[in-house]
Amino acid sequence: MSVEHNPGLTSSELATLWNTYLADSLAICVLKHFLATNETMDFKTIIEFAISISKSHMEDITSLFESENIPIPHGFNDNDVNLHAPKLWSDTSYIRYLQHMGRTGLSTYGLAKAISSRKDIRALYKKYYSQTEELYDMVSDTQLEKGVYIRSPYISYPTSIEYVKDNSFLGSLFGQKRPLLAVEIAHLGTNIEVNNVGKTLFLGFSQVAQSQKLRDFFRKGYEIGKKQVDTFLDVLRENDTAYPSTWDGTLTESTETPFSDKLMLFHANMLGAIGIADYGTALSASIRKDLSVHYLRLMSEIASYTEDGATLLIKNGWFEKPPISIDRKQLRDGPRES
Repeated sequence: MSVEHNPGLTSSELATLWNTYLADSLAICVLKHFLATNETMDFKTIIEFAISISKSHMEDITSLFESENIPIPHGFNDNDVNLHAPKLWSDTSYIRYLQHMGRTGLSTYGLAKAISSRKDIRALYKKYYSQTEELYDMVSDTQLEKGVYIRSPYISYPTSIEYVKDNSFLGSLFGQKRPLLAVEIAHLGTNIEVNNVGKTLFLGFSQVAQSQKLRDFFRKGYEIGKKQVDTFLDVLRENDTAYPSTWDGTLTESTETPFSDKLMLFHANMLGAIGIADYGTALSASIRKDLSVHYLRLMSEIASYTEDGATLLIKNGWFEKPPISIDRKQLRDGPRES
């Protein structure tokens, strides 16, 4: 006689599925407006494919949660997007946004599979990774064809294998520093691009948000991104490493909002969380001490900003509580009926 073993979702599986659902519900709203205002036919197919991916994810997770008797998150819906609002960003901004979110999806789904134990959940994230990989390749190939792909800087190939002789290789906070490693340049370049995508979004949000407090908040996010880009560019300039144009500042004059304030604020916090994760990855790969100091300082700045964003979400009643463990202390110490 065989016994079927059907375990419930672990905390890591529940968390990643819940976050995936919210992120995809947001992505559908954003991409629907992109699709409605896009003027480049080559981008239309890519945006439609991205929407179809997000919709399929939401359907998968809805079915799974229903089978597990888990409430379906509210997330975002058609009430959070105005498809009649005029174009706010350029088509190039749309495709750069998709590249950034595709890159983030590859990291997120790879990790989600790695921390999942159930076979069906691992299969889901394997499928999601494959879909996102296809999307990312479509975006990258189209950018290359259109001449808008921003490459990482080139460096000379090594001519021999060498070993480090002393601790000066690790650098110092003062004085002369060794040339940047290829991996350090790669992360600096990626984080410049990530910040420029964020800057473009924040500038647009600050132009159309209905609340003055949120317009100020988004403007602050734009200024933080601008300052952090300058920090990374300064490091590259000191290393005599050129970095190409970033196609920034492509915004229309529209002040009619395409999205609800709730969606834009949540999106801002999501970008902050992505930025912290990217900086953490860069920190682990950057050996020079001054780079570590930069990343730690800038991570702290983003963390403070996202905390302000979370406070605004809570004050407005927009913070949907993620799955949370039982408060055992409250159960033990709470009042009892006589």
